[in-house]
Amino acid sequence: MVTPDTTHQEAPLLSGEQTVKSIRDTGYKGTDYALAELIDNSFQWGQARTVLLVIVQRMVQGKRRATKRADEIWVIDDGTGMTDQAVNLALSFGGSGKYDDRSGIGRFGMGLPQASVSQCERTDVWTWQRSQPENASHTYLDLKKLSRSGKGSTLTVPWPSRPGQSGYEAMPDWVLDVFKQHATADTSMGQPLYGGTAIRWSALDKVRWTTASTILKHAEYLLGRIYRNFLTADSEPRHIKIAIVDADMIGGLIEFYDVRPNDPLYLLPADQSTLEYWEQAGPDGEKEKYVPVTDTAPFTAHHNSRTFEIARADGKGNSLVHARLSLARPEARPGRNPGKDTHQGRHARDNAGISVVRAGRELVLEQTLNEEATDRWWGVELSFSPDLDEIFGVTNNKQDVPNLTQALQLARTYDLPKEQALEEGLFDEEHEIAELYGMAHQLLILVRSLRQEGREGRDAASRGRSAPPNIAGVASNIKKTRSTVIPTPGEKKFADDPDPEKAAGAIETKLKADDVPDQTRRIIIENYRRGVTVQILTHAEKHVPAFFRPDEAMNLELLCLNNAHPAYQAIIDPLRASGDDIAAMSEEEAKRLLTKSADAITWLLLAYARCENEYQGHPLAGTWKQIRDQWGQRLAETVQDSAFKAAELFGDSAEDDSESGV
Repeated sequence: MVTPDTTHQEAPLLSGEQTVKSIRDTGYKGTDYALAELIDNSFQWGQARTVLLVIVQRMVQGKRRATKRADEIWVIDDGTGMTDQAVNLALSFGGSGKYDDRSGIGRFGMGLPQASVSQCERTDVWTWQRSQPENASHTYLDLKKLSRSGKGSTLTVPWPSRPGQSGYEAMPDWVLDVFKQHATADTSMGQPLYGGTAIRWSALDKVRWTTASTILKHAEYLLGRIYRNFLTADSEPRHIKIAIVDADMIGGLIEFYDVRPNDPLYLLPADQSTLEYWEQAGPDGEKEKYVPVTDTAPFTAHHNSRTFEIARADGKGNSLVHARLSLARPEARPGRNPGKDTHQGRHARDNAGISVVRAGRELVLEQTLNEEATDRWWGVELSFSPDLDEIFGVTNNKQDVPNLTQALQLARTYDLPKEQALEEGLFDEEHEIAELYGMAHQLLILVRSLRQEGREGRDAASRGRSAPPNIAGVASNIKKTRSTVIPTPGEKKFADDPDPEKAAGAIETKLKADDVPDQTRRIIIENYRRGVTVQILTHAEKHVPAFFRPDEAMNLELLCLNNAHPAYQAIIDPLRASGDDIAAMSEEEAKRLLTKSADAITWLLLAYARCENEYQGHPLAGTWKQIRDQWGQRLAETVQDSAFKAAELFGDSAEDDSESGV
């Protein structure tokens, strides 16, 4: 007879060995991201001014040849150091005592152990406070010991040992030397005192790259981007330095390289960043001849930068999210394939996307809105405070913001304003995504506007500033006839004071007030001085339902197309093609483009016809008909004008008559 076991034994919440193995498998995107966790600790909790990253390489005999492989990785800082209790807790998962501290870039208390076990089997930590590094306390985390322990055993972090105690392991002399070469001593007590921490990763079994040079290359690129705001701070800038040393030649002076900032908005002068230089077409104008530019930035700050208010998850009001935008200068995109052929094109490829920044530190380069290769030519930085961690869904390894990603994916897929998205049931109004979706949809519109503006700026630059756009030039000649019949207010004003330079100044003021970019303004003014008095602008006006609007500045007539309008994105944008694109088209592709062009006109007229039909029987019905008749008369006069016929815009010899590149 079997007697039921009535003993109730509670299972442990965590099983030491299995938990650590699972955490190892969750991993980081790369060794560079794991190193960033350690640097976070140095900058925030240790308040370090300098972090030294040393990669020790050793010759290893492979099956065919001997190669140098990374053998150890050291992270050494000159911060305040830790107490014995603090360092003991810092190596335990979630035990640092810093959980939910939102005062800086850390918060979760998982960084040091989680990052370490994701890369190696042995982690050693030495730390000292207002002392000499020779007096450092030492402890470690050894996964090999864990695997040799009995089943169900508990993993513990050894209590730190000090010099003279049994089992103490001293820091290597070369580590002491490099620390003192770069640290600043506190001499307020008469003798030099130091604080700091040194971490060694050994038994590297999960590093993404095995050679020291590859680790260094990727580490500088990523760390320079993650900590760019720390490296370029006006007050108390931080420093990260990297060196590679051979295990059998350690000693003496070690040469360190400064990690340079990597700005994905490209607003820093090139020679102050990892970009180093950028290329523009040479003075002879030959497409394939480039000259380096080092002292200016290849992008310019964009006027559409803005701030969003997002409600906090704790109900304590709102916090701000700042969106900074940038756009490549047309001269930074020379030649037919600048993305592939230029130094800055290849560099920007790896920085394309929305840089999501929390407390000054980049979390992720979000790429949901990247749709084409030319998306490398705009930049967006989205920065917020730790108060919004739950809203963004910040992960404990600080590598992702899944709530933002999902909001961007929904905005890109459905392209609906927030209220319509809620009505469609795309998300629950109580979910964090509901707080982010409105901003995500605005970012989608902004990115489309940046993409279009960049394309038009480059097209204008490639055609040459002195060559007026075909339609604008012809329309200017047609306009002369009409202005003698019924002049506009601007034409009357110019007729009263026909001073072209004075008018150009007034036009410049008007365009600047309308946030027309510098490059575009220069082209418009130069063309105006050449007699071009009609210009076509594309400009995002997200709060305006109109597809276009007429405007004028003195006697300069403007047609402003709203490229944030859904019709522009659905009808006009797919038709835009550069001369190079058209030349590369097959006959079938060209026919399809022509069909789409004809259909686009029909769709525009259908929408207008529907609008007028809805006013049948309304007192304004006669006004609609009158406007339509007058518009038809102006259109007939335009196509019958001698300037229109002479231009052969729609004849066999027609050249590219796409809208103005400005």
